[in-house]
Amino acid sequence: MRMTTLVALLAFLATTYGASRYAEASSKPEKRSARERAAKKACITGDVNKGIDILGDLFVESNDPTYIFNQGRCYEQSHHWNDAIDRFKEYLRKVPDLPATDKAEVDHHISDCQVEQAKLAPPSGAPITTPAPAPIPPTAAPPPPTIQTLGVMATPTPPAVEQHSGSRLRTAGIVTASVGVLALAGGVICNVQANSLANDLNGPTYDRGKASTRDTYVTLGWLGYGIGAAALATGATLFFLGGRSGATAGTSTAVSLTPAFAPGLASLTVRGSY
Repeated sequence: MRMTTLVALLAFLATTYGASRYAEASSKPEKRSARERAAKKACITGDVNKGIDILGDLFVESNDPTYIFNQGRCYEQSHHWNDAIDRFKEYLRKVPDLPATDKAEVDHHISDCQVEQAKLAPPSGAPITTPAPAPIPPTAAPPPPTIQTLGVMATPTPPAVEQHSGSRLRTAGIVTASVGVLALAGGVICNVQANSLANDLNGPTYDRGKASTRDTYVTLGWLGYGIGAAALATGATLFFLGGRSGATAGTSTAVSLTPAFAPGLASLTVRGSY
């Protein structure tokens, strides 16, 4: 009785195991086909890593080198030329007795990838060089400003209007002196700005724009000093002549004032008769 029961149990287990193995064997091709379709879709849509991973798993499970060839095609479709060439060559190593027509097709894929890869590489024999940084030019001294002259002429006035002429000369002298004060102030401001930019240029980096701006401020500063000094001298002379004209009625006065200025120099030439 016990023997019969044991035999029946063993028969049941054998039948169950065989059925499960048959079901697993029958479903395996279907699963593999689905994974192949998934790999193909991933490669076509640009998901290279996913497609390569699926094909790699299929090769490990089946040891079928066709999946290595498909990896090469996946890389080729995504323009990964070097990886595609490696996969195609690996396929040829795995299948050394490949038929001539199939080998010619693989060689054609390798050739196409090499041509596309060559388009991305620089021409042979042309060394890749990086341009040397342009040397920093030395700071050039600003050119001396052109000496300019300003002339002020007090023309002779008729005796009948001598009193009015003296008042006008004094007014002109005050206005001219005021212009001189403003010009001197402008020169001082420009000089301060030039000194500030000179301190910035002493740093580790050279700024050509700042150097040009500093040169402009230096030039404007000297112009301000020269014009201011000349205007002050001219204003004082006009004021003096205006007072003298009022005191010496009936006499004619002719005065020529010629100021000149340059960097570090300001002069005034007075010529006239009383």
